[in-house]
Amino acid sequence: MAKLNIVGVGPGSPDYVTPAARKSVQEAQVVIGAQRSLNLFISDIKGETMVLTAKNLKDVLKHAVESVNQSKNVALLSTGDPGFSGLLRTVLKSTVAKDVEINVVPGVSSLQACAARLKLNWDDAALFTFHEGNVTAEVKQALASAVLKGKDAMLLPDSRAFSPKEISSYLIKAGLDKETQFFICENLTLDNEKVTFGSLEKGAQQTFGPLSVMVIKANRK
Repeated sequence: MAKLNIVGVGPGSPDYVTPAARKSVQEAQVVIGAQRSLNLFISDIKGETMVLTAKNLKDVLKHAVESVNQSKNVALLSTGDPGFSGLLRTVLKSTVAKDVEINVVPGVSSLQACAARLKLNWDDAALFTFHEGNVTAEVKQALASAVLKGKDAMLLPDSRAFSPKEISSYLIKAGLDKETQFFICENLTLDNEKVTFGSLEKGAQQTFGPLSVMVIKANRK
């Protein structure tokens, strides 16, 4: 039976694409993803391809479902892991996809890559994403509350809606010590990967790229 496979493609480097992800793409009659995701599978794609953008998401998802209904396996490429700020939420919320069989192929998330770079044990960290319009007063307050209560926070900023610079300023205004330490991992696993660390006070004066993960270290007494 044909399936809609939501395939995690890792944080960016082909070294972090799993064999399971490559197999899913190789077996798909239709492969859909952002151009930089498709570029990871140039030698693996055997079927039709569609470039996914923010503007054509609904139309592309409709085509994906129609393809599954025509007994074609579809690989929908999701940056990082589909289940964290990935395409899984979008597909599950879509009424178009409610009657097709969905299979999720997990991938290496940028949070995992960040934790590895920082040698950070993150099983007790508070996790947040500000992607996909998730910049609400409630989520921002939850971030501040978590760090004020002594939990490290790992988060995906939105470079336009809630950037690391804005996050740093917000947290200081919310009551965190301006000397609270943060880390920013940019372009993880890529040739231009960069790690920056400092205080929130300094973070409120800096600008970072769109492919960033931010870690805020709580001040534990």
